[in-house]
Parts: sequence; C-alpha cells; structure tokens
Amino acid sequence: MSSTYDVLVIGAGINGLSTCYHLAGMGVSRIGLIEQFQLAHNRGSSHSHSRITRSAYVNAHYVRLMQLAHHQEWPRLEKDADTQLIFPTPGCFFGPPGSKYESYAKAVSEVGVDVEPLTPDEARKRFPQFRFENAAGVLHDRTAGLVAAARTIDALIRLARQNGVDIHEQTTVQSIHPEESSITVKTERGIFQTERLIVTAGAWIARLLPVVKPRVTVARQTVGYFKLAGNAETYQVGCFPVWGYFLKGEDIEYYGQPEFGCEGIKVARHITEGVDDDPDQVSDTPPPEAVEDLRNFLAAQFTAPVERFVHAERCLYTNTATEDFILDHHPDYEHITIGAGFSGHGFKFGPLTGRILASLSLNGQTDLPEFETARDLFRL
Repeated sequence: MSSTYDVLVIGAGINGLSTCYHLAGMGVSRIGLIEQFQLAHNRGSSHSHSRITRSAYVNAHYVRLMQLAHHQEWPRLEKDADTQLIFPTPGCFFGPPGSKYESYAKAVSEVGVDVEPLTPDEARKRFPQFRFENAAGVLHDRTAGLVAAARTIDALIRLARQNGVDIHEQTTVQSIHPEESSITVKTERGIFQTERLIVTAGAWIARLLPVVKPRVTVARQTVGYFKLAGNAETYQVGCFPVWGYFLKGEDIEYYGQPEFGCEGIKVARHITEGVDDDPDQVSDTPPPEAVEDLRNFLAAQFTAPVERFVHAERCLYTNTATEDFILDHHPDYEHITIGAGFSGHGFKFGPLTGRILASLSLNGQTDLPEFETARDLFRL
C-alpha cells in the first residue's frame, strides 16, 4: 500500500484528532491519520470518561490560552459535533502556605477571569465536601467544568470521517524519512508520502522523533474511583467541583472530578518527575500502594469517609521538565510539526492545540496573539 497526502498526522489522541478537525476546516483536502492502536484505545492519555477544564493556572499565558479554548474552540467543536462536551461545575484549587497557590492567584488576577479567592472558612461553606486542612487559601474557579472526554474523542472521530480524513488504525510507524519537499513514512502496512507531517504520538513521540527525547519523560498515573459516604447528589456535576491540590513548592499534586460516566468520584496523583516508563511495558494492574496513597489523601482532605474503592485505571503522561507543552517545528525540518509533552494537563486545550498545530504546519505561524507572544514557552 502506498498513499500520498497534503498533511499526514501521526497519533489519534485528542491532539491528533483535533489537528485533523482544524486541517479540514482550513481547506486541506488530502489528510491522513495514522494510529498504532485502535481508535479511542486506552493505552495512552486521551481515554476515559472525563477531564477537568479551568482558567486557574500557574501563569498568565496559560490563563489567556484557556480563554480561547473556553470561548472559541470548545463551543465551535460542540456546534460542529452537535453535542455537549463541557459540563459546567465549580472549580476548587487550594494548597498549603508556600505552595503554588499564590502563583495561581496572581495569574488569574492579572488576566481578570472569573476566579474568586476564598479563605478556608469561606471555602468550607461553599465546598463542604472538603476540610481544606492547612490551606493558604482557595480559588473558586467559576469558569471551570468537566470535559466529557470519551464523548469528545468519539465526536472528533466522527467529524474526521465526515471530513474525508483517511484513517489508518492499528498501523505502526517504523521510520520517518524527511526529504527536501516531502516526507516518507514507512509503516508495517505500507509507505506514506506527505508534503507536511504533524506528530502527536504521546508517550511514543521520542521513538519516532529522537530529537524530542532529551525533552520528555513518560510517567504512568494511577487514576482511582472511590464511592464516598453520603447523599449521592453531593458528588454529581454542578454540585461537586473539579479540584486540584498543590503541595509545597509544586504544581498540582492531586486532582479530581465529580462522578461522571461510571461509579465513584475520580481522584489521581499528578506525577511528572522521578520516573521514565516504557509505554509498552506499563501494567494494567494498579499498584496497591498508589491506590492506598489516594485513599489516604481522601481521608485527610475530604469530610466524608470512603465507603469503598470502585476501580482504577492507568494513564500515561508525557512530561517536560517545566510541564510546558511542545508546539513547534522540528529544528531541522520545517515541514515536520511537533505536538508533545502535554504533561497531564493538555486535554482541556485539545481543540485549541489542534488549531495551533494545523496553523503552524500550513502557515508557519498562527493568527493567535495569545500564542505568538508566548511562543518561546512552547519551543522544542
């Protein structure tokens, strides 16, 4: 098999699918998409029922970009997909003195978004599910919400097919060979030729593009679902917040979401350093110590006791040292564009990231001042 494209995308997670969506919207007629597993698989970073969206961020650049995602890209995608993807629910972000709570509070204040700082006593009245033990303060993010992640992936797959994207599932890329005016991609199922290549391969990015390897590591995450005692309505979207907890000197260390799509609230630890896992050797079985760590956190910070542990799933982060995304051209080949290093907080940006990657590939730049002024942050 041999196929030729104007633009070829490798990796069909949230970023690759969103990129195809925008390429089609920009008038590209021959778009190819390669995925080594089945579409909507659970081996990477884009699966499961839900994700967090929020404006609260550690620096103003991300706060501004989130406003584009909230006000432009998610509504655009919901309209085109004819389905609701964002479910508003309060956001609650807190941490002890000396954590990055102060940086988050400063960033949202600088941009001027609807995020209110609360004292711990005020927060306990607004969010009685939490103890806010030793909290320096609490950010109530009224722009926050829950992203229906599985529904989003399904919608993007459907739109890709409607837009004529040529999808190749269960196709492993063996090598990439850039030439002056084209790129050859060899796979186990044949050879692909393309004028432009966009690589959004998640935890496998460094295998395909070794130039990225010094910048990224892979970390397996254990995501737990727990049933808490009390009225079930307390833990539903609209009442229970999406939340994040900062540890001293760190970015978000624990996070969670309301019950959505399956039984139990979602809670996980945000691990971005100290490990570099092989994505093909990660077990599906959750480490007991990781589940126990989540249980202990719930006991320390939540007012209701854990009634029972429901289940756990895995997720792979592809991390940069700063947790900043890589949205850039290959340093040696301008016709290869890279989206990588989303460090566990990229899903909420997905429709915007797709627009950025499509624009960089086609035009070398975007029409987004919010991205262009911060572009050095996202360089390879």
